[in-house]
Amino acid sequence: MTALDSEIVFYAFRYCLGRQTYAVSTCADYLVDRWGELQERDRELIVKEIRKAIGEGRAGCDVERWERVLKRAG
Repeated sequence: MTALDSEIVFYAFRYCLGRQTYAVSTCADYLVDRWGELQERDRELIVKEIRKAIGEGRAGCDVERWERVLKRAG
């Protein structure tokens, strides 16, 4: 995955976090499947933002999907 690919994935993640759309499951599944291909900086931000959104109750209706991403992140 190129730096640009990782950046685009990150933008898609930001769009999906907190939304109530089918895109959430697609994005979360993609992150789980390709976690090791993302840049470290992006992985750290994704974990931080998911934890914050869940903690603040603004992760949307698919919290379980985001928790799967956190589990994959270790």
